[in-house]
Amino acid sequence: MLKLVIPETKLSLSERKKNTMGEELQPKINDVPVKVDEGPKRFVEKGPHVVLDTKTNVFWLKKDSWQDKGKFFNWHEAVEYTDRKNLRKIGGFDDWRLPIFDEAKTLYDEVHDNPGKGGATLHFDPVFPEGAFKVSWLGGDTSTRRPRYDFSEGKEVYVDEYSFGAVRCCRKAPVQKVATRPKRK
Repeated sequence: MLKLVIPETKLSLSERKKNTMGEELQPKINDVPVKVDEGPKRFVEKGPHVVLDTKTNVFWLKKDSWQDKGKFFNWHEAVEYTDRKNLRKIGGFDDWRLPIFDEAKTLYDEVHDNPGKGGATLHFDPVFPEGAFKVSWLGGDTSTRRPRYDFSEGKEVYVDEYSFGAVRCCRKAPVQKVATRPKRK
């Protein structure tokens, strides 16, 4: 838990007064609101369309295909959707793809409640806009039963490839190499 001590009041955030709804009031010094620094954020916006997960080094599109186009896609259409994002070089990249299960599950976080389409509660960071569809297509399977990730329940489900869902494209950030001097002989 973050603890901020305000010099003039000597009260930590946990000791501050609460409003009638039980919510903590923003700390103030001389009646001026004090910004609480929560440290580095895991998800960082990298332009209007892209979010970087600093923990996994994976870039995500902020909006899923439902938020972007207002319609659902089957698995084949989801693959075509990622291809179109690559042609348009969204965020300056041309290597967008369907996420694999291990990538999608890193977005799931029960701490967050993000309102989704149709009143569903989705569990991912609020850096992603409200209104996403609860299931997103995954890559990596070649059968007619394709994987999707359910962001309301935090699990992988398999459905017919012509079922409808959404897709949130991702790409892996390149590994940054540290410049070093060549060794002398």
